[in-house]
Amino acid sequence: MATPVKGSLPATTRDDWFDCLARGVAGSMSRRDAIGLFAGTTAMAILASWVRPSRAFGAGPSAGNDPGCGGARTFYKAGCAKPVEKLPPYKPAINGCGPQNGVNLVPQSPLYLASFTPACDEHDRGYGTCNRPKEVTDLKFLADMKAICVKEYPVAGLFSAMGLVQCTRNAETYYTAVSLLKLGYDAYADGQAEGCDCCDECPGGKAKCFAPKDESESPLQRTYREMGICCPKDKICENGHCCYPCDPGWTKCPNVLGAPCFGCCNPATPTCYPGKTKTAVFCR
Repeated sequence: MATPVKGSLPATTRDDWFDCLARGVAGSMSRRDAIGLFAGTTAMAILASWVRPSRAFGAGPSAGNDPGCGGARTFYKAGCAKPVEKLPPYKPAINGCGPQNGVNLVPQSPLYLASFTPACDEHDRGYGTCNRPKEVTDLKFLADMKAICVKEYPVAGLFSAMGLVQCTRNAETYYTAVSLLKLGYDAYADGQAEGCDCCDECPGGKAKCFAPKDESESPLQRTYREMGICCPKDKICENGHCCYPCDPGWTKCPNVLGAPCFGCCNPATPTCYPGKTKTAVFCR
C-alpha cells in the first residue's frame, strides 16, 4: 500500500483502483462484467479502425487510390460534369437484339436469314461503356451485322447472293432504328447511366478547369496545368480560366487580343468585333 500524501486522496492499490473505476462506470456491475465491458469496447475500437464505412457499404474508393477520378466518385446523374467508367467488377448488361426492359418483340434473326445476336450483344456493351460515343457504337453495330451476313451468305450462287442482299438490308434497317429513332437515343442514355459514375472534382459537382497544353511550358507549369483549378460557382471555365458567363440573351464575344476571358454583347448590338484593348470588346 502506498503512503498517502497530506491533503491528497487516499492512495489505493492498482486492483482497488480498477474496482473503483468499474463501480463508477457500471454502477452495480461486477468486476468480471466490467472487464468484459472494457474488453468488448477495445475490440470494437480495433474492428472499427479496420472496417471503414466505404468497405462496409461498398462505396467507391477515395480520391487517393482511384485511378479514374481525382475527386469524389458518386452515382451518375443527368448533367454530370465528368462521367467516368465504373470500377470493376461492373460489366455492361447484354440481352441480344431489342430493349433491355419490357417485352422484346425484336427478332434475333430477321426473316430467319442470319442471327444478329452477337452484333446486338456487342452493341449493348458499347452503349454501356462510359463515354463511348453513340455514333462509334452504332457504326460498329452495322459493320458487325454486315460481317455476319457475309459469313452466312458467301457469294457462291444466285440463292446466296439474294440472301446476302436481303440480310444486308435487314442490317441497315436495324442500324437505322438505333441511329436515327428515339428508341436508340433512349437506350444509349440508359446504358451510359448504368456504365458511368460521376466524378465530383470540385464543390457542387463541377468539373475542374484545365488550361490547354503549351509546348513551351516548364515541368512545374505542366504540373500545375495537370492539377487544374476549381472555378467558383458563379464562373465557368474558358480555356483554363474562370470567367463570368454572359447574361441570358447576350452574345459571347471572344477577345482575340490576349485577354483570358471573353466579352459579352447585349441583344441590341449582338455582333462583336475585336476590342481595342485586351479587356474590352466592340459590339454593334
